[in-house]
Amino acid sequence: MRMLRVVVVLMVTVAVAGCAMAPVIPPRGAFYNDQKAPMFGGRETGTKQGQASAAAVLGMVGWGDCSIDAAARAGAIGQIKHVDYRFVNILGIYQEFTTIVNGE
Repeated sequence: MRMLRVVVVLMVTVAVAGCAMAPVIPPRGAFYNDQKAPMFGGRETGTKQGQASAAAVLGMVGWGDCSIDAAARAGAIGQIKHVDYRFVNILGIYQEFTTIVNGE
């Protein structure tokens, strides 16, 4: 019975860790994850950077605006050249997705 509980907890953790998706998905850590990857854009990044984040706790409560528009406004960017994202997951308890916009 104890082994079944451990297996169920591991399966739920893995399932929750894969909930945030983007065009480029690096390998995910089931227990802890903190990665950056590109969304779109070329090699030129520009001189300004803006970030916007959204977070969730236990997949039950979420908040924030991680849109590209919000990140561009935060960095006073009028011409977007490159967009990255950062994904943080801690045991599926806390998750955060940040959009990072570079441009002029």
